[in-house]
Amino acid sequence: MGNPVIARGNTTRQANKLLRRQRILHVARHLIASQGFDAFTLSQLALEAEVSTPTIHNLFGKKADVFQELVADMVVKIGVAMSNPDVSDPIEGGEVFIDNLLQLYAKDEAFYRAAFIAGDRTKLFDHELPTGIFRQSMQIAQRICAAAKENGFLHGNIETAKLAEQLFACQRLARQDWVNGYIDLKRYRTQVLIGMYMTYAADARPDFYQRLCEKIEELSKN
Repeated sequence: MGNPVIARGNTTRQANKLLRRQRILHVARHLIASQGFDAFTLSQLALEAEVSTPTIHNLFGKKADVFQELVADMVVKIGVAMSNPDVSDPIEGGEVFIDNLLQLYAKDEAFYRAAFIAGDRTKLFDHELPTGIFRQSMQIAQRICAAAKENGFLHGNIETAKLAEQLFACQRLARQDWVNGYIDLKRYRTQVLIGMYMTYAADARPDFYQRLCEKIEELSKN
């Protein structure tokens, strides 16, 4: 009869440990969003989360380890938002891609801004990381450009890899402007899409080129 009691005891302890971890991460997310990564401390985190500083050390490690766990969750969510883009039509696919991404950012805009700033500085979003969100973005851009060529939207006079680099650059520049507070999410969307459509236009077939011009004109009025 002793083993089931021990099992239940272990289960309870593990459940409580998980709840403490979740609460600490929730509070850390709030502190980073409201104060920035540099300003928040483990002692403040412990106070707000109603635990001791040694508890945070035992559950996570250092301040950077807490942030890294938040970033890992953030990368998963961004990956889901970017997954399975519609590559059948470059215009519709581009709109769905950016709308899914910005809907995610809008749910906790202050945190994502602060996390990107800290993540860039600590190299957690290094473009060379094989599993990083920027590598994923580049791979998606390559898929979209390759499909656009195969489906007859592009001439193929410009290498798809080069077009993909420019699509990625449009997204990266807009993200940096948003992170630094120069533009809001609405302008972020407009800036990305206009940049994407102008990139396509450099190699677009006539019918597609006309659609792109109409879309650029439409976005420019907003």
